[in-house]
Amino acid sequence: MPFKIKSIKFISIFTLLFALWPVNMAIAHPHILIDARVKFHIQKAQNGQYYLDSLHYIWQFDENFSLLLLGDYDDNQNQLLEQDELTTMGIETMEGAKELLYFTHITNGSTNITPTDAPQVQATFKDNRLTLEFSLTLPQALPLTDDFKYTLFDEEYYTAFLIKKQGGYQLTGDDIDDCALFQVGQGQIDNNIKTALENAFNDDFTNQGMGAQFADDIGIKCG
Repeated sequence: MPFKIKSIKFISIFTLLFALWPVNMAIAHPHILIDARVKFHIQKAQNGQYYLDSLHYIWQFDENFSLLLLGDYDDNQNQLLEQDELTTMGIETMEGAKELLYFTHITNGSTNITPTDAPQVQATFKDNRLTLEFSLTLPQALPLTDDFKYTLFDEEYYTAFLIKKQGGYQLTGDDIDDCALFQVGQGQIDNNIKTALENAFNDDFTNQGMGAQFADDIGIKCG
């Protein structure tokens, strides 16, 4: 599991939730569902070339996983998360994501682009759901060409990112009226999510390399 949970409390809480979930959901992967929004920040150079320089993420975790974290980080056991508890939760929860480069896959032709670490993570907990908001910068501004492709997914598909068709992906920046998002390839998750959850992931080995099949490949065209 890529996101960090303190092991002592996690065992008892997960056992309880496992007993409450329907059997087919308890054993199915992915274990974590995230409603995600992605904002691409674009800049236009004086020569007219457009560049991607950073990404902004809003990740809202499913209620089950959020409640696991609540029980794990509610140190004073008041069923609330104080600011220091939220800060610790945000930092530690993201440690696993950091190791996996925040599930961010960017290619420019045959070149893989690795984003830098998130300098700050804002964590909020509302309606029994944890939300993490943070930005990632690129090592250097990336020129947007026909070879650019962006995908958000977990290789092993323990974590599934659900992105709304309307407003899930957004472009931000100055003077980008000529820019638009388009879909290079469409993942299977919209049509096959139930089948995937119930049948495709019955053991750890089945997950290997499956995440990309359920993710959309996104391109950006300017001009």
